[in-house]
Amino acid sequence: MKISDSFRKLIIDEVRFSVEKMEEKEDLREKLYYFSGIQCVLRRVFNIEFDPDLLFAFNVFESTHRSFMDRYGAIEKGGDRVVLIFQEQLDGLTEGAKEFADKIKNKKNFDSTLKKLIVLSYTTTGNGYYLLQKGLIRF
Repeated sequence: MKISDSFRKLIIDEVRFSVEKMEEKEDLREKLYYFSGIQCVLRRVFNIEFDPDLLFAFNVFESTHRSFMDRYGAIEKGGDRVVLIFQEQLDGLTEGAKEFADKIKNKKNFDSTLKKLIVLSYTTTGNGYYLLQKGLIRF
């Protein structure tokens, strides 16, 4: 990823702030609110210094956030009480965000981290939850 050191620092600082807030909060909505801050900083940066890797990361974080919000909405409306959101998934969001910040800081490829987030996101779907229950998805 080719971005300036100042924007790299901005991303790291914002992701770490989001993680800190996610760890503080008990409420699922609040955790997801702070998780959404990651996609926001990525968009701000690639609007100034476009990089395809940042766009890829943005799409993964946005998709992951949307998946969790969609599942939360289904649970809240009472329409689906089978596929739930549980603590291990939320911990996975936090850990994925931490790992992402560390890889950005160390100028490492973060594709494997994004892949973990996509798999985690998939566990919020009916089939993903089924695969998780079968032990085919682990995190």
